[in-house]
Amino acid sequence: MKLFVIAFFVSLLLFQTGSCTFVQSTEIRRLCKEAQKQESILSKVQAALQDVNKREKMSLPTMINVYEILSRCCTVLSSIQRFSNMLIISKYQSKNDFIRCSIVIKSFADYFKNMSLKLGRDNAELVKLQREKSNLDRDYTRASEKYRDVCKKIDEESKKLAETREENVIQNDVVYHIATKSESIEELDAELEAENVVGVLRNNKVSTDLSLAYPVNGKIVAEFGDRGDDGSMICYMGFETNQEAIVTSPAKGLVVFSGNFLNYQNMVIISNGEYRIFLYGINKIFAATGDVVEIGDYIGQMDDESKDPPIVKMELRKSGEPLDPRHWLMQTIEKGKK
Repeated sequence: MKLFVIAFFVSLLLFQTGSCTFVQSTEIRRLCKEAQKQESILSKVQAALQDVNKREKMSLPTMINVYEILSRCCTVLSSIQRFSNMLIISKYQSKNDFIRCSIVIKSFADYFKNMSLKLGRDNAELVKLQREKSNLDRDYTRASEKYRDVCKKIDEESKKLAETREENVIQNDVVYHIATKSESIEELDAELEAENVVGVLRNNKVSTDLSLAYPVNGKIVAEFGDRGDDGSMICYMGFETNQEAIVTSPAKGLVVFSGNFLNYQNMVIISNGEYRIFLYGINKIFAATGDVVEIGDYIGQMDDESKDPPIVKMELRKSGEPLDPRHWLMQTIEKGKK
């Protein structure tokens, strides 16, 4: 009965507001693509800088050790030279003493020469690394400036677009009432499932075909089926990304929830009538409840305050059952190759 009443109110509100939907501009989608392109460049430059710093860190102790060996060689050669002079003035010298002394001097001289050459090569490599580091620092600064400029444009365009947003396409107080009464993501999903029964999403003409894309530019660090810290199976995919990373819609659909939920931090739920995609761990959310989004639409952004790389989590559900998002991600990638 409770679910029917909630669904009835949501349907009534949709009927009152009509079929008006909030759709993002192609300019924002273009800017998001450009921002994620710059993010990719920044990630590559960052990785290259880390590699250069690592090699530089490894080469410095080696050079110091070689320098110390050369210093000791000089001391030993000086001692051998004094011993050689003593042989010359000594009346007890023999031919064999001179031969042995010559062999030792030659061995040390050769060793000294080789170590000197190595020190020269290491020094040249260090100079090369420092030059490479300087170039990478310059590239990183340029990419950062471009990225911040694109992010600024996204923010400006989003503010303009937000002014035209239809208020309460789905009344937030009703949707948030559902969220505040839910004590788990499973319960929240069950409540949203009840909305579909009366055709709320179908009235908005949202396609039931599902294609998924990465919500952020980054790497997968957690997969559906992995074990969490407590040993239980996780039902999401985790994407490690950069501070200030742009978060985009991984699917086409209707935003049925946008806001803070329990310990999931900020959450955005996108539904296409059959599947629901849960995105959480986002710091700043732009998408609002009632927005209709396409793949690549601006959802929000991560912050730059965290020391650790932020992780955005994506969960996929159908009829209350968690599904592995990788299957649909792979399908989308394969379609893009054709």
